Amino acid sequence: MLKFGHPWLLLILLTIPTYLWWELKYKKGQKSSLPHSRVNMLRQLAMHQLPYQLLYPGLRSLILLCLCIAVAQPRWGVRSRDISNKGVDIVLAVDISGSMLAMDFAPQNRLGAAVSVAKDFVSRRPNDRFALVAFSEYALTQIPLTFDHQAMINSLEKLQVNEQASGTAIGMGLAKAVARLSKSSAKSRIIILITDGVNNTGEIDPLTAAQMAKELGIKVYPIGVGSQGMVPFPYSDPIFGNRFINTFIELDMPTLNKIAEITNTGKAAMATDAKLLGSIMSQIDRLEKTQWTAKFSYNFSEQFMPFLWLAFGLLLLEILLKSFVMPLLPDQL
Repeated sequence: MLKFGHPWLLLILLTIPTYLWWELKYKKGQKSSLPHSRVNMLRQLAMHQLPYQLLYPGLRSLILLCLCIAVAQPRWGVRSRDISNKGVDIVLAVDISGSMLAMDFAPQNRLGAAVSVAKDFVSRRPNDRFALVAFSEYALTQIPLTFDHQAMINSLEKLQVNEQASGTAIGMGLAKAVARLSKSSAKSRIIILITDGVNNTGEIDPLTAAQMAKELGIKVYPIGVGSQGMVPFPYSDPIFGNRFINTFIELDMPTLNKIAEITNTGKAAMATDAKLLGSIMSQIDRLEKTQWTAKFSYNFSEQFMPFLWLAFGLLLLEILLKSFVMPLLPDQL
């Protein structure tokens, strides 16, 4: 953006037409008013010399133009955006226990479907901070709260089922997510808890972790993933190779509902396929809206020096022309 520190000084530019008239009409008219017996011949000569008559006045007009612009203090501004973010800090707590290998979300397993939906959720909220906690028999922070959404997406893509896990510690996963948000100063703080099992290990039970979240004003949206009843589960057989066997995997929805009740988020959601899981995440996206405003500011830098140098160069050009190149042009006649 271009602006001037003293734009009213640009009115000096109105003197340029007056100067040109004085040079080309009045001043030259005075020089040609001397008596001469061959006036017509001199007029014809003057017509041939017209480009030279315009040279010096044109140079001086350009010099005046550059000086006027310089004293008006031209400034070039670079725009920057200041965001006042009243956003949401969100922790995704994702179950990576062995049961997440179940294929009732085919063509993906449960974890793959959860990751795909979570990535889409992150990409739709560019002004929020995200963290990722993964849990099986223990809980680990995969990435702390960050505005780096690409790093968050990369961490989601790297999630793998812990096939060696001997249990599912939902309470530990939720407690770790609460710890991630305990020092957050965001206006709204939420945890999206995605699991397909029953809490059967860990030092902290899910309801105690939910109470911790409530005390800190953190909302928890529990999502139970998985079909009711028997589901296809991959097994590696030394004789028949990899195959799927229908297996019963228990999902503790009553506990998830109690977590939602404690943290005032209504009722836990249950996703039996990838489409329904995506719909649930979209609903959370609508409920937890980010409020933010953006204002634009400009950082201005002074740009008068190029015009001063240009005026100096034009003045030097006129001096050189008069002194060495065209000392006998009409300006001196």
